[in-house]
Amino acid sequence: MLRRASDEAGRDVAITRLSNGIDRASRLVEQLLVLARQQSSPANGAKPEVVQLTDIAQAMVAELTGTALARGIDLGLDRVDPASISAHPEALRILLRNLLDNALKYTPTGGTVNLSILQQGAHAVLCVEDSGPGIAPADRTRVLDRFYRVVGAGGIGSGLGLAIVKTIADLHHAKLTLDQSETLGGLRVCVHFATV
Repeated sequence: MLRRASDEAGRDVAITRLSNGIDRASRLVEQLLVLARQQSSPANGAKPEVVQLTDIAQAMVAELTGTALARGIDLGLDRVDPASISAHPEALRILLRNLLDNALKYTPTGGTVNLSILQQGAHAVLCVEDSGPGIAPADRTRVLDRFYRVVGAGGIGSGLGLAIVKTIADLHHAKLTLDQSETLGGLRVCVHFATV
């Protein structure tokens, strides 16, 4: 399209489309590499370590606050109980970043994204919930498959974000649940980790 553009306005449109396509391809390659690394983690013999979920949660919220503000979304920590788990810290950061990125991507301007860590018996439950459109019950299992995207969901994505979250949850023998947020009305994703 860029080569065929006959005027400046046509070239600008073509350059914008080309740039967006390159961004999408770069993000897809990045997500595929993350998925491959997480799937090979058990094979490389890396040992888990004791991690404070609170520290990772606070760091991720601080890191994504600028993105949330730019989109007019209220991002915050709702409830944070102290919780220690045995985990791979980098994998945990990727899991939480993907959950927060998805919530921010699908929550409309003026919406809310909350992160909570709840201590429930022998488990620490990390939850991300939003005021976006949510995911229909029939699609909640399918969105964990690679490259599956809900029809009409909008947004730019490859359908790998939640597949990566599931891979990391499985690596940690954690239970992953998706349901509707009772307080915000959108999606609520929780990961149940055994505490140490």
